[in-house]
Amino acid sequence: MQNILVAGRLTLEQVQALTATVQQHPTIRLTVYTPTVVSAWPASVDLIAGDLTDAVGLTAAMLDQDLVLVQLESSALTKQTQSITAAMTASSTVPLVLSMPESVLTMAQKTVKWYQGHRQRKQLGEIRRVEQLLRQSQLNFTLIQGTTTADTTVYNRAMSQTWPTAVPIRRQLALTDYLSREFNLPFVA
Repeated sequence: MQNILVAGRLTLEQVQALTATVQQHPTIRLTVYTPTVVSAWPASVDLIAGDLTDAVGLTAAMLDQDLVLVQLESSALTKQTQSITAAMTASSTVPLVLSMPESVLTMAQKTVKWYQGHRQRKQLGEIRRVEQLLRQSQLNFTLIQGTTTADTTVYNRAMSQTWPTAVPIRRQLALTDYLSREFNLPFVA
């Protein structure tokens, strides 16, 4: 039995995709740690109400998990990453997969008015800070940035030794991709 924790605020589409994937793999036991409990989860899923900035709650939810999948929110990237890395120190060998809706490529593709430049630079700084926090941690992590084929980038523990930042992978990735046993990350540099 593989125990998987999914943490963060998930959309209805993500809930449906995770539910369908878990139903196809009867050996997966899913626990969801989320601030908003959605009624779309089946009864076999353990639901825990909590925020990603609560390191104590996250630590308790991460006990006995074989894989941790996290959906970060753009509004609190650094705080959530700090909380997650603090909570993961007790189980640092467990694979951690983080996903965020925006990447550096997403930010670069947006047309920005002169008065929005400060906000864009701040968001880029947050993305870089998340990468830095993960690089400095001793965690077995993979960070997926972006949501479309054109803007998805990936960064992980192995890459952090030689690459200072995420690299494009030219394909769309979702958290559910990591539930498949035959999943191999396609690196394109």
